[in-house]
Amino acid sequence: MRILLTIVFILIALSENLSAQNDFFKLDKQIKDFYSKGDFKNLKKTADIMLSQGIDYYYLRFRLGMLAYNKRLYSCASNNLKKAVEFNSLDTISRECIYYCFLFSGRQADANLYLESLYDDKKSNEIKSLETPGFSPTVYAGSAFAVYNVTLYKIHKLYYEAIQNSLAINAGIESHFLNRFKGTVVYTSFHKNETVYSAVDTLGRAINFAQNQIYAKLDGYLFPGWTFSVFDHSAFYTDQVTQGPPFNRETINIAKAEYDFGVGVSKNGWKIRTGANLSFSNFSNSNQIRSEAYLTYLPFSNLNLYLTTGGMYQTDNNWGGTYQINEEIGFKVKKFLWIEAGVINGNSFLYARNQGSFMNNSFLIPATTIYGNFIILSGNHLIFTLTPFFTKNYIYSWNLNAYTRTDKLISNSAGANIKLTYKFK
Repeated sequence: MRILLTIVFILIALSENLSAQNDFFKLDKQIKDFYSKGDFKNLKKTADIMLSQGIDYYYLRFRLGMLAYNKRLYSCASNNLKKAVEFNSLDTISRECIYYCFLFSGRQADANLYLESLYDDKKSNEIKSLETPGFSPTVYAGSAFAVYNVTLYKIHKLYYEAIQNSLAINAGIESHFLNRFKGTVVYTSFHKNETVYSAVDTLGRAINFAQNQIYAKLDGYLFPGWTFSVFDHSAFYTDQVTQGPPFNRETINIAKAEYDFGVGVSKNGWKIRTGANLSFSNFSNSNQIRSEAYLTYLPFSNLNLYLTTGGMYQTDNNWGGTYQINEEIGFKVKKFLWIEAGVINGNSFLYARNQGSFMNNSFLIPATTIYGNFIILSGNHLIFTLTPFFTKNYIYSWNLNAYTRTDKLISNSAGANIKLTYKFK
């Protein structure tokens, strides 16, 4: 009897094993068929069934990863190709695709770090042909202009700034170096034609204001996915000051410098990218401390669609707290064309944004800005960006001694920014 029971148990175990093997061969055949047809949706469903049953092997991960890569689903591709490499350490193709997953999703620094981590015997021929980044500069030049509708007074005894038009011309260079660092330097020549009223110029004084700006930033990539930054934005200009007794006043030029200095950190994931920075500035004979943060969501882990929300809050020694918030959506239209659209709202003046890359050291308040970016790629090196914008500005009469403002006016402005970028590598 005991021998009979043993035989029965053995036969049951063998039948279950044969059934499991049949299920495996059946599912594996489906995986092969879906892969050959490029059917990612059904391949993933079948792979999920196998994984839920504890079935996991090299070709399952490789096929799933490669099909996800071809569909530009870089998060799914990277995760599965990394598993494939765990099963087969000789798989150089998967490592090559992981590198390009980082690169094509806009994570160049992480691509560089991944490339740096690979030994030569782990690289495909394609990866071996790539040079280490070294000095790989990107240069750009651009111009931004805006025109305003303004209100002029016959006489006004407080500080009032009526800007007729503005023009900025800039040029910059940035480059990764040593794989773990990127430097950026930008020069801007800023001009605005305006009429300024004050207690000593009650009839208004027409000014062609000129300002030179230098922006510098250093990014460090010490850990995959993380970026640490330091930045400075300095502005140099000449201020005309009228002094002396009535009917014998003289105007003298005083050289002035204003700056914004800060530090930042960001985390770049496949679908979520976020960052924050803290900065200090000395605009308009005052001091400001500000914090800024943003969150970007990429639902497909690629650059085909992304949504960004962000905000800034600052305190000013003389003027108290102010803020700005922004929303933006970006999406791919064609292989060579991306479009972004956004809106910015707030009540801030004398502020900096985007890790100091944009500076507004003026008493003009851009309450609402609507803009669009048209990004056109020409080949592998040239990028043309056109940014039209419309802004509703709040203009006040400012008492610079009592730190109060009155007589709110609305001044609309419109303009555009043109930028040409060239990547050497």
